[in-house]
Amino acid sequence: MNGDAVGVSGEAVNREVEAAKPQLGFTVPAWSLRALFAVVAIALCAALAGSELWLVVSLALALAAVVVPRWMTAWFLIGVLVLASLLHGQALTDWRTYTLIAGAHALHLLASWMLVVAPGARLQPAALWPSTRRFLLIQIPVQLVAVGALALATTASAGFAWLAVVGGLAIAGVVALLAGPLLSGPRN
Repeated sequence: MNGDAVGVSGEAVNREVEAAKPQLGFTVPAWSLRALFAVVAIALCAALAGSELWLVVSLALALAAVVVPRWMTAWFLIGVLVLASLLHGQALTDWRTYTLIAGAHALHLLASWMLVVAPGARLQPAALWPSTRRFLLIQIPVQLVAVGALALATTASAGFAWLAVVGGLAIAGVVALLAGPLLSGPRN
């Protein structure tokens, strides 16, 4: 056997291996999800924290969420941001409420992606489009409901207190309705 024959067959094998590799198209490093989470979280912390204590707590939670997503601190961060924003009064023209709604949803989405994508992997942005599309589609009605709720809250008097009771009962009903199937686990 001469060296040329071995070289040709080695080249053929290399071509076959290259042909068998999947063509991914445009990809980005998966750690970019964590970077995007950090940018959104820091912006929300700075805009919504209110006091230095809440800012420090929320930034620490954001850092923990980026470094170790499995600790689920992203959802504690969302809770802290909601609690901190409830400490200021809400008004129809206050941008913070609308930013919190979209930002909390974005943090949830990014944190969910961080749980399933290893930071050292390559990621096709197109794979994230279905979730991103749902995010954008749900924000339209949710923001409109927020505008309506804030408009009602700013014009409401004690005569509308029953709406809070009805809303609370509606939320409890939805939780009770969904709790059974969610707690029973996956169906076979």
